[in-house]
Amino acid sequence: MTRPSSSRDGFVLIEVLVALSVVAVMAGMMAGVFGQLNSVARLREQVIVRAELEGALSHLASTLSAAKLASLPDSEEENVKMFDGRATQMRFAAVTRQGFYSLALRDIDIYIDDQAAAPRLVQSMAMRRQPDAAEATRSTIIILDSFDRIDFTYSEDGVSFMSSFSKAGILPKLVKIRISRSVAGKTVSATTIARVS
Repeated sequence: MTRPSSSRDGFVLIEVLVALSVVAVMAGMMAGVFGQLNSVARLREQVIVRAELEGALSHLASTLSAAKLASLPDSEEENVKMFDGRATQMRFAAVTRQGFYSLALRDIDIYIDDQAAAPRLVQSMAMRRQPDAAEATRSTIIILDSFDRIDFTYSEDGVSFMSSFSKAGILPKLVKIRISRSVAGKTVSATTIARVS
């Protein structure tokens, strides 16, 4: 026996088209949400990198503010250098914390280590002692693990900046530091001007 045919057997074409259009609208809304999530993730990564760069700048400014007028170990007697600054390296003496309670004068060398997979900004410190004893006290810290570019510029008068500083008997007044790093196709950079004591 066969059933009699009715007008409601299956879907009407308009019902199928309405269902497909609802699915298409929902898919379009979800694509917009996923695009926004990707933008938020990229922005979050850029904020994290900026915080890392600013932390490195804060450390460098703090170290530079502790610089003292003390001759560099390898300076000549007729040309006593207190500070040797280049575009990507600085050498000077500074008073730094040793342990919890005491401070000590140390020779500071801030430079770029190219031996790793990515360039790293490194600070090397040695106690101010006889040259052979100083090497035994040398310690190294990594200030910044990865960056694209770093520039140190120096000012003697507080107005004009130059790419190197190595004058006998004086320290620069200011050091301008700029660090940049690429993240998700955008360059993130941070800059500070550190006052040297």
